[in-house]
Amino acid sequence: MRNRLFPTLLALGLLSAPATAQDAAPAPGLPGGAQSLNEEHGDWTVSCRIQDTAKLCVMSQTLADSQSGQPVLSIELATPAVDRAEGMLLLPFGLRLAEGATLKVDGTVLGTNWPFVTCIATGCLVPITFDASQISALRAGTELVIGALGAGAGEPIDLKMSLAGFARAANRSVELSL
Repeated sequence: MRNRLFPTLLALGLLSAPATAQDAAPAPGLPGGAQSLNEEHGDWTVSCRIQDTAKLCVMSQTLADSQSGQPVLSIELATPAVDRAEGMLLLPFGLRLAEGATLKVDGTVLGTNWPFVTCIATGCLVPITFDASQISALRAGTELVIGALGAGAGEPIDLKMSLAGFARAANRSVELSL
């Protein structure tokens, strides 16, 4: 389940790797000379890999259907700085795409009408960028609620993700990205 969005983030340009080896200095390695790593921080996973001359790191969380094992909700964030994150939400089918999504941390709205960009085989994608105040709320929060409207009668649907380990994962992701 992990890193299902990683290739999508790259393809959509939300994670950027240098175009050629001439464009950037050689990427510093990962701990122990590893080419990739995965670390668990509470309910979040930090994943890094070396691709060409770039080191790419994301933090993620995926919630799966208990019966089918299929992802219901997934988030992957690149953290280029302690006070900034950008990435993608993967939400299930059956939502009113034109209405976008609403994100809340412990009842405080981070933003409304986050637009869907497209749907892929596993769900629909919402690009997200968090600024310093939003990152601060995520670091201090306990629960991220992604709200949307159902496609049918427009009933509100709330999808909940734990923020346990978010601050540690964000710190580690930034540290590994340097």
